[in-house]
Amino acid sequence: HEAEPHALIGNSSHIENVRAKIKAVAENAEVTVLIRGETGTGKEIVARAIHRSGPRRSAPYVPVVLSAFPEGLVEAALFGAERGAFTGADERRLGYIEEAHRGLLFLDEIGDASPSMQVKLLRFLEEREIHRIGSSAPIRVDIQILAATNADLEERVRERRFQIGRA
Repeated sequence: HEAEPHALIGNSSHIENVRAKIKAVAENAEVTVLIRGETGTGKEIVARAIHRSGPRRSAPYVPVVLSAFPEGLVEAALFGAERGAFTGADERRLGYIEEAHRGLLFLDEIGDASPSMQVKLLRFLEEREIHRIGSSAPIRVDIQILAATNADLEERVRERRFQIGRA
C-alpha cells in the first residue's frame, strides 16, 4: 500500500521503538514531550503521528515554528491579543495556544526561543492558562504540548541561553 504523507516509514528496531513511544505519548494525551533530532529527521512527522494516534485526534493540531516570528510578534502569535493592545491590534486575535484548545500544540524550534519567551512558556506549561496581550483575565487551555528542537539544549543551558526553570 502507498505510504501516506507524513508517515513514519520503516521496520527496523529503532523505528519500532519510536512507534512504541508515539503510542505511549498519544495514549497519555496530557504529557508534554520534547522531540529531539537533527534537521530532516522527522520531528514533525512524529508530532503528527502522536496527534493522529491519540484521543485528541479530532481536535486541532496547531504547528508553530517559533523562529518564523520576529521577537516582538511571537508573544502575540502564541498568546493572542485584545483589541487595542498595541498599534495595529484593531480586533481581538486568538493566539495559537488558544486555537489548539482541546487539541495538540506543536512548538518547533523551541531551542531558539528567547529567554523572555522561555519564561512565558514555562509559566504557561505550569499553569495551563494564558493571558492575551492587553488583558489580565486568565484563560484556561486544555492542550497537549509537543516541542521539538535540533539544538544542543544541554550546551545552551551551560551557556545560559536556555532555561530549565524560572528566571
